[in-house]
Amino acid sequence: MTIDTRQLRYFIAVAEETHFGRAAERLRMSQPPLSQQIKQLEVSLDTSLFTRSTRSVDLTPAGDLLLTRGRRIIDELESIEADIRRVGQGLQGIIRVGFTGSATYAIMPRLVRQASHTYPDLAIEVSGEKLTPRLVAELDSHVIDLAILRPPFSHPDIDHVVIASEPLVAAIPLGSALTRRPELLMAELVGEEFVGYPSSSTVSQAIAAAWHARDVQPVCVQTASETSTLLSLVAAGIGIALVPESATSLQIGGTHFIPVSDAPRVDIAIAWRKTESSPAVRTFLPFVEDLMRNPPERQK
Repeated sequence: MTIDTRQLRYFIAVAEETHFGRAAERLRMSQPPLSQQIKQLEVSLDTSLFTRSTRSVDLTPAGDLLLTRGRRIIDELESIEADIRRVGQGLQGIIRVGFTGSATYAIMPRLVRQASHTYPDLAIEVSGEKLTPRLVAELDSHVIDLAILRPPFSHPDIDHVVIASEPLVAAIPLGSALTRRPELLMAELVGEEFVGYPSSSTVSQAIAAAWHARDVQPVCVQTASETSTLLSLVAAGIGIALVPESATSLQIGGTHFIPVSDAPRVDIAIAWRKTESSPAVRTFLPFVEDLMRNPPERQK
């Protein structure tokens, strides 16, 4: 015995309308074929589903059971169909996004908040405070699906697009006399002790190139991969740090930020696997790009 889902839908319409004529109108079909389909269903089940009169039809106990169970079946089938369509359209699934340094604090919260409204059926898994080399490696090994990182980097299987550029600013301990300055030049930082990112960091490499161009060898007393740790070292008075402007969104007591007019700029980009086939990732990628290109206000 097999219950045809079409027959089940016909049965539910008749049961809810309690009339073959009204059910036929609802189903946009003529009454004789509808009556024939219900009769075939009863024959296949070897039981009567309705008691019939000239004015209406009533459910038998077997019909009442089929109506209860049948509604659940149809609801589940419709839910499955909708879910499959949403997955195919990239509107449902899991997306893992990794963030570099200061983007963890400047971009991640807004992305998660807006994605939850725009794509409520997408589960966004985020991880932050990672250097670009690690993010590229995690993309390559499928640990993450998208990365917000700082170019340049080179990988044959990873593509990226630069979204924005931002200047570096000086993070200075509050006890320093430099905090009274509204703006600084890099030359005014010569002789200071620094804390910085590891040498593999894109930001660190940009800073090193800027000092090299000035024939200066800065004194770096400590390094840290995480922007939050770096700023904590500044607050503790260990040294000065040059950090992306977006790091100012991370407020740590004891740290003061000052623009450095001739400091280098660093790019921020979104990266993905060239062979990415996930509909969810393909749908989410332009959403992230648009969100990053059009912030609600300039990040500070």
